[in-house]
Amino acid sequence: MTALIPTKEVAVMPGVETSLLLGRQYSITAAYEAINSNDKKIVLSLQKNIESDIVDEKGIEEYGIIAEAIKIYKLDNETYRLVVKGKSRVKLSKIQFNEEQKCFFTEYSMVRTNKDLVDNSINSAESILKSAGVVLSLMKDMINEHLMLNVNSIEELIDLLVYKIPFETHVKQYYLSLRSLQQRVDTFYEDIKIESQKMIIENDINSKLKQNLDESQKNYYLKEKMKVLKEELGEDTSNNDVLDNLEKRINEKVMPDGLREKLKKEIKKLRSNVGYSADYNVTLNYIEVVLDLPFEASKEEEYDIKKVKKILDQDHYGLKEVKDTILEFLSVMKLKEQKESKAEKKISTILCLIGPPGVGKTSFATSIARALNRKFEKISLGGINDESEIRGHRKTYVGAMPGRIIEAIKRTGVNNPVILLDEIDKLDSNFRGDPASALLEVLDPAQNSKFEDHFIDYPYDLSNVLFICTANNYQTIPEPLYDRMEVIELESYTEMEKLNIAKKYLLPQVKEETEISLKLSDEVIQKIIGEYTREAGVRNLKREFLKIARKIARDILETGKKIHRITKQNISKYLGPERFKPEKQMQKEPKIGTVTGLAWTAVGGTTLEVQAVKMEGTGKLLLTGKLGEVMQESAQVAYSYVRSVKDKLKITEHFEKDYDIHLHFPEGAVPKDGPSAGVTITTAIISVLLQKGVRQDLAMTGEITINGDVLPVGGIKEKVIAANRIGIREVILPFENKVDTTLLPKEILNEMIFHFVKNYNEILNIAFTKEVKNK
Repeated sequence: MTALIPTKEVAVMPGVETSLLLGRQYSITAAYEAINSNDKKIVLSLQKNIESDIVDEKGIEEYGIIAEAIKIYKLDNETYRLVVKGKSRVKLSKIQFNEEQKCFFTEYSMVRTNKDLVDNSINSAESILKSAGVVLSLMKDMINEHLMLNVNSIEELIDLLVYKIPFETHVKQYYLSLRSLQQRVDTFYEDIKIESQKMIIENDINSKLKQNLDESQKNYYLKEKMKVLKEELGEDTSNNDVLDNLEKRINEKVMPDGLREKLKKEIKKLRSNVGYSADYNVTLNYIEVVLDLPFEASKEEEYDIKKVKKILDQDHYGLKEVKDTILEFLSVMKLKEQKESKAEKKISTILCLIGPPGVGKTSFATSIARALNRKFEKISLGGINDESEIRGHRKTYVGAMPGRIIEAIKRTGVNNPVILLDEIDKLDSNFRGDPASALLEVLDPAQNSKFEDHFIDYPYDLSNVLFICTANNYQTIPEPLYDRMEVIELESYTEMEKLNIAKKYLLPQVKEETEISLKLSDEVIQKIIGEYTREAGVRNLKREFLKIARKIARDILETGKKIHRITKQNISKYLGPERFKPEKQMQKEPKIGTVTGLAWTAVGGTTLEVQAVKMEGTGKLLLTGKLGEVMQESAQVAYSYVRSVKDKLKITEHFEKDYDIHLHFPEGAVPKDGPSAGVTITTAIISVLLQKGVRQDLAMTGEITINGDVLPVGGIKEKVIAANRIGIREVILPFENKVDTTLLPKEILNEMIFHFVKNYNEILNIAFTKEVKNK
């Protein structure tokens, strides 16, 4: 058996003399076995796992080389160099590790080459060398002409080229196993094509790399020389340090490649400009703003539906339907995120909270951000009339800056914050542009992944941002914006809800802000709610509590009195006289021509008084009170209806010829519009014509047609709560609005009496003190 050295590469081919570096002890032992033997023979074969330092009998290739061990010498304590010359291909038949001699031995058989080469020009040495021309030209330092002159046959030429050309290890091993010379030549033609392409590409890359290195060294030399010259001239060189730092940040920052190239061009322009040029500071500011933007940085989001529900319940009292809707919205959003891969375009949804002031729209947004563990930023849109506030200014403007959206992203430092767009219904437009149109791109889920701020001048992905909008009135939101949002309506609080909110949230907040702990009874809080703060929300209620706390704080400092007892009797000492009539003082006596209607406004539900008088004239209908077009038409419809049924109502006067009717809606400075006052106007007209009093403990709402049918209207919950708030316990509603009353709180339902009507005839017996009936 012959000593065997497993190698990590095809180290030698037949006819080639070379040297091997040996580091493993069994390889060194095998080398000395060969050197000390009579025939100097050593078998070299590739190990199957070339990454491993450990090998066994099964881990050695079947085909190898029988070589002559010429010389061995020691390089250091652990490394030896063995000089060998390849003789012939062999096939290993029995490999074993000798435990005594501590090295591998093998039996082998010679692999004879089949001289089956077809005699043609393709198989000539010239043709083979020509096919390898590209590789050989790039390897002049590795293959010299003298070496090629010693080749005597095609077989030797192929073996030499395979050894010298940097084919993959498994490719070279394959050549050892081929017995057919024709097959070796054919395989070489295929492999050399692939290797030529690889070497051309690699050479091109190396050339570019060398060119870049040369250019870099040249630039460094010129920069240093310029720096020295400026120092000699006494000029400031700190600008270069600033630009070098910015360029370093550009290279390290995660951002789109296109934007990176854009910033590098800007840096190049800054280097060529004088530090005090007009554009210098603008461009410098632009680069710093872009570098501060988070392109990949995001805050890890949490979504535990139980945790979200707990936070919403902690921060807000009641509003179960609103909380359920928000939880459903967030659940769908999370499931969509889980199914979308990063390669897919993420489609987000925009949430819009609509409701009167003080009902908790902003606090809901902050609670959502806290529940999701996202950063929160608020943008106030009220009164914005310049498109640049949203989309930013172009860099050519003096004092140019990014828009509010990009600024908010920059402040949070992450690309997935919760951004609140507050008062989206109060956007304005003028000659400077339409900010609502600019917001379309922000709020359109199909477009906001490529939002382009004029200042940044490059698309920025907003699809990770959760936008939440707030508004008081959906009617003033531009229709294209409204269509892009998921709307959740927050309605007015009842007095019982306000009482609980005051005790659970407002009084603790007042203590935190003023260090004054208010101890108020339920009766005192209810008095403040009913007689000082008639509102849809609780904002003014908190202001009244703060007012009490401030007066107590002053009294403590002036008199030293620390205990203050606040009762229903002395509350006026702290808050002044009552601003609204208490329920017991509400007008209960019937009035001719005065009817209480119900209306919905941007700040919640309210009552609407309609006053009518009859006077001599020519049949005109006079309207005052700043009425909108729809409300004026509603009054005309009511007037025409009364004229059409005057005989049935037993109206004997020819009011359409001899009298004018004047309808007035108090609070004339407040705009009023909508069709829901139709039945109220009709009742007021009939009252003055018949001189019949109308019940003042009754309110009504509904649209009337010219035939007397009563049509459904909106805002029923808000309107009923408004009626209840001023002490009215009986309400007339359109029959089709019956389903809306199921949404009312139980405490309201228990106190109210509802009359659901389909035609105005049904109202006559309810609204008037004496029966007025169609005959």
